[in-house]
Amino acid sequence: MSTLPYKRWTFKSARTPLEITSAKFSFPTNDNGDFVIPKNDILVKIHYASLNPVDNKLKHMSFLPSFSNKGMGKDYSGEIVALGSNVKKFQVGDYVQGFHPGVLSSDGTFSEYLLINTKLFMFKTEIAKVPENTTLEQAASWPLVLGTALLLTDKLPLKGKKVLVLGGATSVGRYLTQLLKIEGASDIVVSCSPRSQELIEELGATKIINYRENVLNQVLENVKDKPFDYIFDCWGGNALFPEINHVLVKGGAYRTTVGDNPGHGALALIRTHLKSLLRGLASKLHLINYRYSYVLLGNKNPGWIDRAVQYIASGKMKIFIDKVYDFEDLPEAIEFIETGQAQGKLVIKVDENEK
Repeated sequence: MSTLPYKRWTFKSARTPLEITSAKFSFPTNDNGDFVIPKNDILVKIHYASLNPVDNKLKHMSFLPSFSNKGMGKDYSGEIVALGSNVKKFQVGDYVQGFHPGVLSSDGTFSEYLLINTKLFMFKTEIAKVPENTTLEQAASWPLVLGTALLLTDKLPLKGKKVLVLGGATSVGRYLTQLLKIEGASDIVVSCSPRSQELIEELGATKIINYRENVLNQVLENVKDKPFDYIFDCWGGNALFPEINHVLVKGGAYRTTVGDNPGHGALALIRTHLKSLLRGLASKLHLINYRYSYVLLGNKNPGWIDRAVQYIASGKMKIFIDKVYDFEDLPEAIEFIETGQAQGKLVIKVDENEK
């Protein structure tokens, strides 16, 4: 057996701080000295990982202490350094990016290495080759947010539809607005702040709603001729529900990534899940006139990353990065993302080597 030592950011519970800890993999080697890893696995040397608000929210929800270290992080890019014998889609040396759910595992992407099991039934890691037109830094920044935008629109015909996007300047909202434009939505009404208006219009919005003013009144002004076919909420809140039957066509879709209670704490997340579950149940029982769903990226649309790569490779999607932090500065990045002021993704540089 040969060992591969590496460093990663870990924690034990919601009450314990994040810290850099040491870990190691142990693998047999072949005659050439190469690692022989499990037949369905991929070993990736991570170059960059990006931070999402949900990363720290999940830490806050780890109420029970653990004897083992828990990892953090879901987005990554890097280089494949070893492949299991059953993995035929990739080669050693390929540069890849992906989304690693890591819900039930102790690993995460804020780590020098990531071992991926390609045959997990649940919480499967999505992985794809990095398009030629993007850097590894960029590649680590988009999987969760573009993947979430794709899930928000999954199985919905978009061409010619009238759509409302709440929170168009959020990371998901920016990709969603671009996606709606590419797929031919006829009316893309987007809420954002005045400082983001010019950018969001460039991304495809046909009309802007100022979220600093009364959003409901502005939405009602936009449905005098025709209600919206779909509402995609990337911001959070419940201001539209008192007038939802006037705002949304009967049978229309209301999909949210945030729910009624936006916020960074565990309590807000729990409340959001409970309210969303109740509203989703009412939707399935046809007790309300629209289809409601609370969207979290996972295994609901497996294989989405290949479609996402096509959008990125086309050059039609603009990629947004706000700041790049050194590996040791992850806590500083978490402090900044919780201010809500980030204008793009926060990327963590795990390894300085670039393709």
